Amino acid sequence: MKKLKYLILSAALVSGCAFMPAQAAETAPKEVMTQAFEAKLDINKASAEELTALPGVGMKKAAEIVKFRELNGNFKSVDELVNVKGIGVKMVAKISGLVKV
Repeated sequence: MKKLKYLILSAALVSGCAFMPAQAAETAPKEVMTQAFEAKLDINKASAEELTALPGVGMKKAAEIVKFRELNGNFKSVDELVNVKGIGVKMVAKISGLVKV
């Protein structure tokens, strides 16, 4: 059920839709709900938990993004995400409209 709620929130992020089912709105973390309505997610400041709101990004990929950022410093562009283990060009293309540096 938790994955379904995040899937719904991710779909809202992708579509720019402000609709959110009442049950998901009640139980989703506040940070994730806020992301559904705010501008792009900053990959240089987002926690691993916040990054999991992105489509196709689970805890493992989110942890890799944070790890890469800690070892190499802040990202200078969204395209640098391809240097993170487990993230390819297709994934970057999929999430590039949802993130910023």
